[in-house]
Amino acid sequence: MSFQPEERYWTDYLRIALPVMGLVLLIGLLWYWAAAFIGSPGDQPPPTQTTLGAVTSINASPPPVAPTATPVPVEPTAGLPAPTPTIPAVTASDPTALPVATTAPTEPPAAADAEGENPCADLPAYPIGTTVETTEVLNLRDGPSTDGNLVTELPAGTQLTISGEFSEQGECDWWPVTVPSTDQSGFVIEQFIREAGA
Repeated sequence: MSFQPEERYWTDYLRIALPVMGLVLLIGLLWYWAAAFIGSPGDQPPPTQTTLGAVTSINASPPPVAPTATPVPVEPTAGLPAPTPTIPAVTASDPTALPVATTAPTEPPAAADAEGENPCADLPAYPIGTTVETTEVLNLRDGPSTDGNLVTELPAGTQLTISGEFSEQGECDWWPVTVPSTDQSGFVIEQFIREAGA
């Protein structure tokens, strides 16, 4: 029995075609898994292209000049006195008086507080009736805190009389005083007073 090529059955074709189709499907599946594992660039949206157009106008005014930065003053923190220069007071009644030299603090009070040091730790207690003077411009307040209303501003060197016991408010104490020259009374912080003549 000999076979003629024209007389093949359709099943003979399937024996050849099915393994080839299986191989193509297997290669496609492996390709899909590899692309998913590696992260193919096909997962990302295509980059958008931005087109910029240049518009020039006729008779246009020149572009505005950018404003320059201006410094903004920094307000002092509440509760901390603003540093002011100490100017010695010389009265006209005593022409031989020499100005008293004072040393400026080496660091501002804010830096001292940041390190945990109390600027009022070594200040003395004053008996009632002691005459003290201001070491710099100082606010006389109606209560023992910076929240008290301002009675007046005392210039450096103003003579004051201690009129009672101090009030503890934070790190520094507040002393009740009377201004003999004006008979005004109120509270001042101990950090900026010293015994008169000291």
